[in-house]
Amino acid sequence: MKPVPPSSPSRLGLLVALLAAWPLQALAAAGLVQFSAGEVSMRRGAASSPLSKGAELDTGDVVLTGATGRAQIRFTDGGLVALQPDSQFTVTRYVDSGDPAQDSFVVHLLRGGMRAVTGLIGKRNAANYHVVTPTAVVGIRGSAFYVTFNAQGQVVVAGEQDEIEVCTQAGCVGVKAGESVLVLSDQKLPVYTHTRAVVPVPQPKRPDVVGEQVQADGSRSSVQVTRPAPPPPPPPPPRGQVPTPPPPAYTPPPTGGTPPPPTTRPPKSP
Repeated sequence: MKPVPPSSPSRLGLLVALLAAWPLQALAAAGLVQFSAGEVSMRRGAASSPLSKGAELDTGDVVLTGATGRAQIRFTDGGLVALQPDSQFTVTRYVDSGDPAQDSFVVHLLRGGMRAVTGLIGKRNAANYHVVTPTAVVGIRGSAFYVTFNAQGQVVVAGEQDEIEVCTQAGCVGVKAGESVLVLSDQKLPVYTHTRAVVPVPQPKRPDVVGEQVQADGSRSSVQVTRPAPPPPPPPPPRGQVPTPPPPAYTPPPTGGTPPPPTTRPPKSP
């Protein structure tokens, strides 16, 4: 996908403006916590409480994971978000109305990492699905991807299935399955850090040896030379004939010792 020119309005700027215009309202539960391990908490308004399996999440809720905390959230549209340790994740706006014109899935990831599998909201209309970070917005054209912060606090986005789109104020780039990008700044295009491996096309098998032959007129032509077949193994001995064993190996006498006495033979009888 070609990057959007910097002069074009980016998805990041448009989304920020739309979020500012949307009032925060109490909606139905966005999803349920399917898994919670380690230090995981939820902040709803000014109140904070531990987050355990089976808890409901609504628009505006913030999920925090500690150094050993992990959580998985299943949304009502079937989408899934798995949070890594040291993450801060906010359900900014969630509407699962069944109407592509009204649906909305907007979440914020301020630190840590997450893996997302999109649900029906993104499948009905991919433009309604956004993962927002401090420097970039991830939109979807596929169904699975990763968003993480590296040790330097920079956003890394990797595609797992199909294709996604990563946008900054400078424009957007497409990220396919097996590719990843690094977001250095909200004013710069994301930089590809890993692209899909290109599998070499297998070549047809060639003859054993191919050479060139120079003709009398100076022209050259290819010559195929076939390697000779290996010699056949020796035939077995005829039936009933015992093969002659090889002679015993010669063993030299030990050095530095007394040589053995000579072998005496009995005299022949007359």
